[in-house]
Formats: sequence, C-alpha cells, structure tokens
Amino acid sequence: GAPWVSTQHEMETAARPQRTRLFRVRMKTGHVRVAGVTYFQATQASGSDSRVEHLYRVQLSWLAEFDPRDGKTQRFAERTSTGRAANALQFRVLEMSTDGRRISAVRLGPKGQILAEPPGMGIMSLLRALLVEWVAALHPDATVLTGSLYQVDVPGEKEMALRDAFFARSGFTVRPTAGCGGTFFARSIRELKTTWNTDKAQELTAPLLAEAVSAQLETPLLRQQIASLQDQLGTALKEKRATEVLSRVWLA
Repeated sequence: GAPWVSTQHEMETAARPQRTRLFRVRMKTGHVRVAGVTYFQATQASGSDSRVEHLYRVQLSWLAEFDPRDGKTQRFAERTSTGRAANALQFRVLEMSTDGRRISAVRLGPKGQILAEPPGMGIMSLLRALLVEWVAALHPDATVLTGSLYQVDVPGEKEMALRDAFFARSGFTVRPTAGCGGTFFARSIRELKTTWNTDKAQELTAPLLAEAVSAQLETPLLRQQIASLQDQLGTALKEKRATEVLSRVWLA
C-alpha cells in the first residue's frame, strides 16, 4: 500500500468543516428532500520526510422533507460528522517529493463504505461531482490509486450493475473480474467528471425553495430565512459548530 502518514480513522477524526451547500433532491414518492452537503478537510505532514497527507470529504445530511402537494414537512436531525458511513465520499491525497519532483496519489473512500441511503436518488453521483470539482482544483495531476469494487457492498446483480455504472459514468477505468468483483482507477483526478444528474438533485437557491414551499410561505419572508440560514451556517463553520447548528436549524 501507499506509505500513508496516518490512518483513515485519524484523518477523519481530525477533519474540520469548511463549508456547507444546500440541495433539493426529488424522491421517488414525489416528495422533495432538502440536504446539506458539508465539506470536511484535514492535513497531516510527516515529521521525518517530505510526505504530506490530505483528507477531503463531502458528507450529505438530510434536513427536511416536503410534500409539495399538501405542504406537509418532516424534519430530520441527522448529525453532520465524519463518523457517519452513509452518504459520504472522500479522497485521501498523499504528496511527496522524489528526485526534486512533487508527485501525488489519491485514494477514493471511505474504504468499505461507499453507501447511499436511500439508494437510487443520484446521491453518490452528486457527492462525486462536488468532491472531484473541489480536489481537482487543488491536485489536478494526482493519480487515482486502484480500488476494489468489493468496497461497494452489493446484494444482487441489479445493484452490481448500478455500482459498475456509477464508476464508469464517473470517468474511472473499470476492470470487472469473475465473482462480481473488479477494480477501478484513473490516471489523474482531472479525468473524473464534475457533473451530476440535475433532474434528481439541484443546488438550493431562494427561488427554488420558494417554489417548493410556496403554498406555505411568502417569498420575501423566505428569502430572509434563507439568508439567515446561510449566515448561521457560515458562522457555525467558522466556529466549527456545524454539527450542532445543522441538526437544530430549519426554516421555521
């Protein structure tokens, strides 16, 4: 394996929130869910050589669900933390100098946990797009190390086809093997895609939210609430209290 400076667990524990973006996701039932995607980052330098390790993680938490037909809402109190396995995607990047050249390699993860809840909503494609866009701007030439398709748990053939399509659509080179396994890799992060299915998930702006809850709220009031929510999130991230605020905050 690559000579990592620290363990995945240590990096996840050290990661701190940088920003949060809001999205609306269409559910198969016709309901609309609101999600917050928080960007977490950690950096660890080796004490003995040129190695520097970074963790970049995007974690989605459900905030609320609307039924646009009757205006009913349901709130979720999911914690936004790096300890949660579902709806998270991360790159661990290792940089080092050899012969005066800076080289970098990246591993997709979290290992053994690439898991969407609920599945089939396009959540992992959204997270992959946001993560690739973020990390490609910082480490465009990093080689994506070969990963095992076994790290995505699939109960049957249909799920296996979905899993393989996710990696292929994302821009990875996929090499299936017998017994429902296989590998995926990419020559560099910049080969991976930064697009997602916008029919399934859209970034939330005040007008979009107004449309989703227009039966309940007047737009000027709503704009004010969105602005206030974004301020609270901004402050929370500065104070590293995103977890607490995201679980409490909803558009009253």
